[in-house]
Amino acid sequence: MLTLKASYTVKPLEPSPTGLIYLSDFDQSVALTHAPTVYFYRPISDHLLNPLEILKNSLGKALTIFYPLAGRLQRTGRGRLEVNCNSMGALFLETESEARISDFGDFTPTSETRALIPSVDYNKPIDELPLLLVQVTNFSCGGISLGLGISHVLVDGRCAAHFVSEWARIARGEEPENLPFHDRTVLKLEEDDLTPPRFDHLEFGKPPMLIGQTNNFDEQKKETTVVMLKLSKEQIQKLKKEANEFPSVYTSSKPCIHQV
Repeated sequence: MLTLKASYTVKPLEPSPTGLIYLSDFDQSVALTHAPTVYFYRPISDHLLNPLEILKNSLGKALTIFYPLAGRLQRTGRGRLEVNCNSMGALFLETESEARISDFGDFTPTSETRALIPSVDYNKPIDELPLLLVQVTNFSCGGISLGLGISHVLVDGRCAAHFVSEWARIARGEEPENLPFHDRTVLKLEEDDLTPPRFDHLEFGKPPMLIGQTNNFDEQKKETTVVMLKLSKEQIQKLKKEANEFPSVYTSSKPCIHQV
C-alpha cells in the first residue's frame, strides 16, 4: 500500500521561452495518453544525502532545456492540438511503501506496479493536464522507484529516453550533452503543398479500441491480460547478431527499457 507524503509542482529553474509550439499532423493522430514507465533502484552503500531534493532540483534544470514538457496542451480554433509553453510545470509526487523491491519479483505488470506511476484524470480539460508526471516511491528496503508519465502527443519512446538520459546526466552534476530540437514547423505542410489523397492511409486513422467499442472512462477501467515474453542472455545476443546483419542508423547496446 502506498502513502502519499507530498505533492509538488516543479517548474523550470530559469526563465524559458514562452509562446505556442506547432504540432505536426503526426502528433495530431496520437491518442491523448501519457506513456508510463517505471525505473527501480536498489539500495546502494553510497547513500545520497537527499535523493528527493536532487531529483527535484535536477528536474527543474532539465525542464529549462525541455521546456515544452512544463507547458500544457490546448486546441486551436480549428481543433488542432498545440503546446502552450506557459511553464505551469510538472507534477512531482513523493510516496512511501512498506513493500520491498524484491516483492515485485520479475516486475510483471500488476496493479501494484501500476500504482508506482502517477495516474492521470483524463476527465479534466486538456489545458489542465501536466505533460510530465513524476512519482518517487521510497521502499522499506531502502530502494526507490521512479515512475513517469509523459504525454505521448509530445514525445515518442526515443524522445522520452532522451529526456530521461539528460535528466540523469544533470542529476549527476554533469552538463547536458544532447540538446533537444523543439521547432516542429519543419514538418509543417503549407496549404499550397497539399494534394488530394490518392488512397486512404490506414496508419493515419484512429487506432482500434483494445477493449469495448467506446473510449470512455468505464471502458478504460476494464480488466486486461498481461503476457510477458522472457528472453535469455543468449537469445538476446542471437537477436542482436541477426539484427546487425542489416545495420540501421540507430543501434543500442540495451535491448529494451522495462515498461509497465
